[in-house]
Amino acid sequence: MKILNGLLLSLFCFILAGCAGYRVGSTLPENVQSISLSVVNRTDEPSIEVDVMKALRAEVQRDGRLKLALPGEADAALEVTLNRYALNALAFDRRHGSRPEEYRMVLSAASVLSYTDSGEVIVESPELLGESEFPYAADLTSAKLGALPVAAADLARKAVSLITTAW
Repeated sequence: MKILNGLLLSLFCFILAGCAGYRVGSTLPENVQSISLSVVNRTDEPSIEVDVMKALRAEVQRDGRLKLALPGEADAALEVTLNRYALNALAFDRRHGSRPEEYRMVLSAASVLSYTDSGEVIVESPELLGESEFPYAADLTSAKLGALPVAAADLARKAVSLITTAW
């Protein structure tokens, strides 16, 4: 019986030790409750910043730990700079070897999160990637329009995850 009690006590201590680093609630500091967003497009692809901004807003709201605010009213500011937009062919038609059947869209961005009042950088990432794979449809323009929100959402998910785990 003593052995069983000893084993149970050891197991209980082991389980408690495994929970030692966990916190209940938000890990964000109390002085950061709101965030403003901005997206700069330095690629040759027009208007992709609109989809990225929509995706960032949606992801911040989905996460729920930060409120969206105007630039002058936010505790912190996230600036995402789109540096590269690429389409890479993944699969080709066997009958027409040079005609792609499937593409991968890649958005490459840098992000900087900083305190609004002091400008001090909290966290930055020189490269975040948002990706989407899509089949070639009737025309490439329509296919790209359908894939862009998926790549933007992937990029936004990574950017928001980075800022909410920075502290």
